[in-house]
Amino acid sequence: MVKESKLLPRPEFQRRLVWSRDDKNHFLDSVLRGYPFPEIYFADGDVNLETGEGTQLLVDGLQRVSTLIQYFDGDDNLKLTSAPTYRALNEDEKKAFLQYDVAVRDLGGISKEEIIEVFKRLNATKYSLLDIEINNAVYAGALKTFCEQIAEKDFFRAHNIFNASDYKRMGDLRYVLSLVGTMVQGYFNRDDAFENLLDRYNDEFPMHAEISGRLQNIFDFIEECGFDPKTRAWKKADLFTLLIELDQVLHIRNERLQPSKVLEELTSFYDGVDSSGVNQGSVSSIYYKAALQASNDKINRVRRGAIIGGILLELSESEIREKLRVEGLA
Repeated sequence: MVKESKLLPRPEFQRRLVWSRDDKNHFLDSVLRGYPFPEIYFADGDVNLETGEGTQLLVDGLQRVSTLIQYFDGDDNLKLTSAPTYRALNEDEKKAFLQYDVAVRDLGGISKEEIIEVFKRLNATKYSLLDIEINNAVYAGALKTFCEQIAEKDFFRAHNIFNASDYKRMGDLRYVLSLVGTMVQGYFNRDDAFENLLDRYNDEFPMHAEISGRLQNIFDFIEECGFDPKTRAWKKADLFTLLIELDQVLHIRNERLQPSKVLEELTSFYDGVDSSGVNQGSVSSIYYKAALQASNDKINRVRRGAIIGGILLELSESEIREKLRVEGLA
């Protein structure tokens, strides 16, 4: 069914693959031993009204089906440790593999909304769904596509911003969506604005070219600064703040900045942050706490932004402290 495109193993409501090599090996070992595994779920897809031929959607079971196909095809990306390759099986073992009974529950012609709800409930245990994965199930339009393209930029890969878990659980998409959303509407609380943003810009994202250009300018500016790989500028929360505040200064306020000066000031500040404690009253201590505790809450994003923005504008420590006090951020 997969090879004939009659079963779509990865429709848009599926998340990214999250199985590890050991997960796949354990699963294949169970299949080769003839042990059962939990049922997979199908639902009706599109039907060709002229020929009557239709497709099925794989609602749950993506990783099991994908692993079985990888195994049969001899995919080089499937690193086997506890199971022989399919080609190494004898004739009887190959027959047993191909005749293995897979339990399937067919949900029939239910709506996309019902499919997503089933998927959410089925996956509420070991790999519980994140908000971004749920929104990925609902929205597949302009803004999501744009953010996926930005997340693929060499800038993020060259500086190892995202780890393996981020890529598996759409952390890279969540990060860039937060970044773009903040550029569009200002700081917001954690992932609260995702659904609204994805819905508003599902059909069209008219700021595509503008935001893309602004981001590329910021990436280029940071590269020209030449931050040390070990500085906290490359930590996700700190980089997020730096990207947003550079955008504000360079593109909203239209101020001119010297990369060498920014590097000097921020390196000195980041060094102070790393040596400060949460109980001190200095600006670096306030920043440290805002980056350490609930770093994605709006109040702490605004707090970090006010401090980094102040440094970029060459405000003194006392001026930044006064700004924090006036805005209720101290």
